Amino acid sequence: MFKAVVGHSEDVIAAEAAKEAIGQIRRSLGQAQPRAGVLFCSVDFDHSLILAAVRTAFPAIELVGCTTDGEFSSAQGFAEDSLTLLVFVSDTVEIRAGCGRDAARRGEEAGREAAASARSGMLGPANDERFAIILADPLNAGFSDVDRGVQGVLGHAFPVIGGASAAHSKQRTTYQFFGGEVLTDSVVLLLFAGPVVFSCGLKGAFSPLGPKEKVTKAENNVLFEICGKPAVDYFRSYTGNYDLFMNYCLAVYQQGRDSFFVRSAPFSDPVKGSVTLNGRVPEGAFVQIGAADKKNLLASCGDSLREAITAYPGSRPAAGLFFSCAGRKLIMGTKIVQEVQTVRRHLPGVPFAGLYCYGEFAPLERGSPYMFHGATFVTVLLGPAMEG
Repeated sequence: MFKAVVGHSEDVIAAEAAKEAIGQIRRSLGQAQPRAGVLFCSVDFDHSLILAAVRTAFPAIELVGCTTDGEFSSAQGFAEDSLTLLVFVSDTVEIRAGCGRDAARRGEEAGREAAASARSGMLGPANDERFAIILADPLNAGFSDVDRGVQGVLGHAFPVIGGASAAHSKQRTTYQFFGGEVLTDSVVLLLFAGPVVFSCGLKGAFSPLGPKEKVTKAENNVLFEICGKPAVDYFRSYTGNYDLFMNYCLAVYQQGRDSFFVRSAPFSDPVKGSVTLNGRVPEGAFVQIGAADKKNLLASCGDSLREAITAYPGSRPAAGLFFSCAGRKLIMGTKIVQEVQTVRRHLPGVPFAGLYCYGEFAPLERGSPYMFHGATFVTVLLGPAMEG
């Protein structure tokens, strides 16, 4: 048995919001107790109070979560400054939480700690893990080496999907939740094992503005040269004499692959001619500048859903989790409600929860290692494995 239930409250008082969401879940579950849960909520709440209320109501829950730039669910639709809690109930599927701290300084080690602590709690057969949900601090999320630590424990191509915590301003600290703890500069992980299946779909919003060009000099997440010319000049050839490139995105094509991942460019240095991205780009990769508009943003949401639905190995998913870039919300404005409307059309009756985050994590292709994305909509569908 595997079941998911969501509670969602827009009450601005933390105690009342937690009470309402927990009440919704209890009415659906009856006497059943959730095994695990994922909490998404506004940065402005009293998070310690909310976590204590959830753990009082559900003492055995393996709980992770984070702050967001907006939340959405099957229960309430899109909201800001709200609280949504998705819980999982099962007598067969094992779900364990893990945490790694000080991620900016100890990236690989923090990733290893998060994966190892989740795995160490497993009581079932060894190597029975199926996938993991990850939530991380956005600071250096695209190049902190947390991924290398997680992969060192769970495997190079182990499926890991999730997002970076957010707030309503990048000047504000974001938070991650682990059990009853409110953390920052951390990575939390929910590991699923046993008879559970899942699928993942992702699509970055991107309309190309020019041809593909080769990265000839890069270091970590800093582009220095594209086709032998300063990276700033490459951007300016499309943007004009304008050094704020956040309205543009960069599709990155790795050698030998037709698929791409998306990077944004939050900083530039005209003196050095460099452009700093929100994640790594390897030398030798090909890049293509583009823009995201409302039309292709909404289309990418539908594409992500259809990819996950087509790949889902069961008859009907028990739950959905969604990770959408906060940049998408900024561009869409009030039309952002169309994303959750699209989810509801594709998944009628399926309980789900999602957030607007500062970057997304997912494998680019099935069987490839998970990586950091931007301007992307990520879908996760999960449910019980079919017997026999």
